[in-house]
Amino acid sequence: MKKSLLIIIFSGVITMLSAQQPSIIEAVLENSAKEKVCTMQELIGFDDEKAEQLRVIETEYLLEVNKAEHCFLCNRRKRIEKLKEKRDTELQAVLDRDQYIKYDAIENDRIKMVPLRSDS
Repeated sequence: MKKSLLIIIFSGVITMLSAQQPSIIEAVLENSAKEKVCTMQELIGFDDEKAEQLRVIETEYLLEVNKAEHCFLCNRRKRIEKLKEKRDTELQAVLDRDQYIKYDAIENDRIKMVPLRSDS
């Protein structure tokens, strides 16, 4: 009787801990995406509406990559490459051409992260 009660309590605790972990990871990834988009908005100068769309795209991308990283039966590299392509397409749909080129260049360290100068 005591063994079965301990097993039930132990499995309940494990279930609660595992249920909390994704929400913590999700919060960290969402904060990371938000910080990235805020930085990019300062550097590139897109509006708040685009920033919100980009935040959603970046958050979804990070969550899906996290799932792919922990998938044992998946071809991780192939799945992550598909996620990158999907994200790239979504970024191009939201940003203007010049904004997308700058976003991509900054993200891939092809240009320095320096705020835009106004030519006034």
